[in-house]
Amino acid sequence: MLLVALLSVTKPIMASAQLPTREILVRALQFSFTPNDIEVVEGERVRLLIEAIDVPHGVVIAGFGVRAVAKPGTDPTVLEFLADTPGRYRFICAFFCGNGHNQILGVLTVLPVGGSGEGRDHLDRIDDSPIDVVEPDFSLVTIPTTLRIPRNRFAFRLTHRFSRPLGGGPGFGNLLEDFFGFDAPAFIGFELRYGIGPGAQVAVYRNNNRNIQFSGKYNMLWSQSEYGIGLDAYVSVEGGDNFTEAYSPAFGAIVSKRISNRAAVYAQPMWVGNTNRSLFHPELDFSSDETDSLMVGLGTRVRVLPTVNVVAEYVPRVHGFDNGDHHLSFAVEKRVGGHVFQANFSNGLGSSPAQIAAGGDLDDWFIGFNITRRFY
Repeated sequence: MLLVALLSVTKPIMASAQLPTREILVRALQFSFTPNDIEVVEGERVRLLIEAIDVPHGVVIAGFGVRAVAKPGTDPTVLEFLADTPGRYRFICAFFCGNGHNQILGVLTVLPVGGSGEGRDHLDRIDDSPIDVVEPDFSLVTIPTTLRIPRNRFAFRLTHRFSRPLGGGPGFGNLLEDFFGFDAPAFIGFELRYGIGPGAQVAVYRNNNRNIQFSGKYNMLWSQSEYGIGLDAYVSVEGGDNFTEAYSPAFGAIVSKRISNRAAVYAQPMWVGNTNRSLFHPELDFSSDETDSLMVGLGTRVRVLPTVNVVAEYVPRVHGFDNGDHHLSFAVEKRVGGHVFQANFSNGLGSSPAQIAAGGDLDDWFIGFNITRRFY
């Protein structure tokens, strides 16, 4: 009986191990894979021959952790793996190949042994590691984007604002003497971000005024899908004096829309509590009975060169506390590998939801920079 049981257990394994290697030629062309719908059987060893017809293309199948890049005029690039888990897996181009890059999608279906059932659906297994040329950073200047982070991976961000207004002082000569504010004290923040699961991430951010913010967001629509629309749910809470007082919760949504591979636009409705904190009031002696704010962040990032973007954001407060002017920022940034270097100009020093909701001053502009580093 034991021998019979062992034979019954090992039979499917032996059967799948004896399956021949399945070789499939995949042609990559702006902007499609041919074929883009592939079926194999569980246990087959799959060998994809990736042939680039016009420009370099990449193929990534996140569910199996495999990737390859093919170049035109050379032999097809070989991508080989064991299809050992039934399901449907998305494969994408992970090498920027032009303005229709995000349209190159395909599906690999692994059929269970002994049947043609659908198996488990793994289309949500998206490879978050390739650099997104339209959405290379987790923020515009201060407001968040819908960029995902791979599970168990980290990213770091430094924010730096020089506290001397560019229009302050007796004149332009004084501004030069202060080297455009670089000699002034700075408002600095450090952020560490971590991917806790597919589409889910958390972050902790601390300013040198001892304000600490904890935040998290979950991606419900992938911005690189066919329609180019991203959607995140966002929540955060921050507190002063090393998170011991004056707590300000926030929650909302982040909606993004890609415009080919040239730009992305954002709309972010967000409620922020306890924004009436005198520490951040731009107007002296200001008083208000309102304690919370409802704001709508609006922003865009536009590629002007392959690795250079211009960025703008505007955050009007549509209800509640609205001291001072609405937040406004402009920036230019350069992407170098896993780094994004950004020089920015803002009408306030704030960089967290409560600080942004507290308002700015259009008569005072501050120069600063952000540096982001992805550790993947």
